[in-house]
Order: sequence, then structure tokens, then C-alpha cells
Amino acid sequence: MPFDQVEFITLLTDYYEFCNRVFWDDSIIAQAPKHGWPSITQFTMANLNKTDAVIDLLRHMPFIDFLEPEKAYGKHVIMKNTRIQDYRSDAMQKRIRDGDLEYYVEPIGDPLPPSCISFGNSNGRNGYNLVINTADGYVYWGEPCGLPDEPAPELNAVVQERYAGDENERWRGGFNVYRPCEFFALCKQRFRELRWIGLQTDIIEAVPMYWELDDADDEFKALVRKMKRAGWPGDGQGRDWDREAFQAALAVNSNSDEEDEDAVQAATEALDDTHVH
Repeated sequence: MPFDQVEFITLLTDYYEFCNRVFWDDSIIAQAPKHGWPSITQFTMANLNKTDAVIDLLRHMPFIDFLEPEKAYGKHVIMKNTRIQDYRSDAMQKRIRDGDLEYYVEPIGDPLPPSCISFGNSNGRNGYNLVINTADGYVYWGEPCGLPDEPAPELNAVVQERYAGDENERWRGGFNVYRPCEFFALCKQRFRELRWIGLQTDIIEAVPMYWELDDADDEFKALVRKMKRAGWPGDGQGRDWDREAFQAALAVNSNSDEEDEDAVQAATEALDDTHVH
């Protein structure tokens, strides 16, 4: 399918706004200037060897800033142990200038095709790698150690057939493949059904798809109870639930629904008192 840059940026921005409502702290989605980020050009990105379409995408993508940079901590994640790739940042641009790309910028070790760029990168070996391909318009979702724990979507077979026998395209076999709208909808769904729970800007806890939720450990089950007691999933888009009460309840160790309810109630009352004063 042809790549639609406007659609991808709209979907990415919407997902960032969802994450900001649900678990990021003191953050703002920074929209690109009309003519794109001035620090992202074919010259500054030269060592990536990317197409004009990729560079133009990067120039117009949203990125995330802390409202108060001096109080910044950690890096924004969009799924478990998966950091946003900020191509504006001094650290990223230095890596690109120095050619220090393996695993930091190019998630599979070998360079991705010129039409592909990473927009989410695994922090170590226990996260995910996210790639957008401007040639076919698909999102590629993989793990450093193989396919993600998600069921294989129907596009996997389509892509494998298309590139069968092409050694340069073997990397695609380690990724699930999605249309952008389906990918971002799936990510939101994992939060709604409490398989993914965001605790703070740089931490998401998750239960893999090959587990039943009942098989999660007690600590994760306690998080699920606290989220539900705080009104999750609200409207399904990260609104209409009590995030402050959930965050306050995280400080309370509890082993039962009743204790969770008491913890959330106490946290809510404390917040109400703070607002009054």
C-alpha cells in the first residue's frame, strides 16, 4: 500500500497523546514547525543513507519534550522497554555523525533499507523494535531476539511471499507487519485490556500474549486491581479515570480487592484535601 505520511503522523500523534494522558509525566508533544525540524536534513542524517521520503518524514514527525527540561528523568517509552527515537536530540545526531548506528539507530544490526526508519528502539534485549517503511507503508514490529509475542497478522504472509528468496530482505522475517491504523489501535487495546500498564514516563509493565492474565504474578495482578479501582479504562482513550489516585495507590502494598479499594479511596481523599488547601 502507498505510504501516507499525513496519516502516519496523525496516528503517531494520537498515540503519543494517549500515552501522555495515561502514564507520561510532565510531558508535551512537540509538533514539527511548518517547514520541518531544522536540525533534521539530508546533511545531518547523511550516515543513515535514507531516501528523501524518510528524511521528510523525520522532519515532520512529532517528538516528546519534558515541560521542564531541568527536571527530566528517563526516556519516554511507548511499549515495554521501547524508547522513542528522537532524531532531533544531540545524542542521536552525534551517533549518526560518528556512524555509531548498530542497535542504537539500526535495530537489526545491519542497516535497514533506505526506505525504512526506526521510530521505537528496544532498551537492551527485552523491548521491541519499531520500523516504518515508506516504500510499502507498513509498520514492522519485532524483538531483538525474534518475533514479538503478538499473534502473527495476515500481512506477515503477504510480505514474506513478496520478498521470498531475496537475501537482502531476510530481516523482515523477524517482524510482524501491520497497517499503521491497525498497529496503533492494537497498542491502545493492550492498555485497555490491562496487558500493558504504564507506571511512569519510562516504565511499562506487561504480560505477554502467550500468558493468560490469570497467570500473571501477584505484583502485576495488584496493578490491575488498582487500575480498575481508579476507573480504568475510562472512555477507552485515556480519559475519565483517576490517574492521580492510581499513582498514589502505587505506594500502597495490598493483596486484596478490599485493600486496593481502601488505598484508592484514601489516595483520592488525600488529593481532594490537597486541592482544597
